[in-house]
Amino acid sequence: MSLRARFIVGLIGLGAFCGSPAVAQVLKMDYQNNRMSGSLRSGALEVSAQQQRRINEAGSNVLKPLAVVRVNGIEVGRLVGAEKWDSSPAAVVQIAEMDPANPYPEVLLSSFTGGAHCCNQIQVLTSDRSGKIWREVTLGPFDGGDSPAEDPLRNGRFLIVDVDNRFLYRFACYACSTAPARIWELQGDAFVDVSHRPDFKPIHRRNLQRMAEWFQQKNNESPNGFLAGYVANKALVGELYDGWDRMTQRYDSSSNWGLKECKDNLDDNGKCLGREIVYTSFPEALRAFLIDTGYIKPSGEQ
Repeated sequence: MSLRARFIVGLIGLGAFCGSPAVAQVLKMDYQNNRMSGSLRSGALEVSAQQQRRINEAGSNVLKPLAVVRVNGIEVGRLVGAEKWDSSPAAVVQIAEMDPANPYPEVLLSSFTGGAHCCNQIQVLTSDRSGKIWREVTLGPFDGGDSPAEDPLRNGRFLIVDVDNRFLYRFACYACSTAPARIWELQGDAFVDVSHRPDFKPIHRRNLQRMAEWFQQKNNESPNGFLAGYVANKALVGELYDGWDRMTQRYDSSSNWGLKECKDNLDDNGKCLGREIVYTSFPEALRAFLIDTGYIKPSGEQ
């Protein structure tokens, strides 16, 4: 199960904090659903979608999802998703209200590129405030498969809700890593990270409830991968210092995973081409990482 899947399992039941979920139209295209094309409509907005087969520049026989968007029968844009080389293409097309500042709902295309942990590619077609100019906004790629936008606050505004991929492999292996939720809101022609907004504390607290089981276990392997995500989650609910104290009691001081950080590019052999920082301990490396990712301030405060 991917980290995103584990996060969604933890998110089930969030409705207890909020009202009824808003409704969005979703079209899932894959062989499992026995659907490779379809259409969606919301008022004057219509989307026609299909998995197109083609021979790419490398000479491979691939499938690529295409969503054509029309308003009152006139094409205003199209989204072309990720290629899949195997026989299991996966894509989600969705009409959802992601930015109420314009007159039309958005069209989202989420497609899976393939691979053990990767990747979900997200593309959104949105109009300007006049409704006349449409543009594509992209986000990702993310760990896990294709997925639609969600309405975690049950207020009718759909958001991209995922795990913070920056934690994956950072201090431990993929399966040993834990990551907090990361939430993006579409604002005009850009996605904005709104994970730290107080509205989303119920999501982060629910994650912490799930994480509490870890502390009841003994001899946890590769604890640093879990503790990094745990401390970040505690910071999101205003409990950084409590989380930090628990981390210092349980981290593995013998692990050197994540104690080297390259601030520039790597060559083909993985060698740092520029400045490299070597930390003396996991807490030191974690502090720097949480500052870089915005979970704590450079002063060490929340």
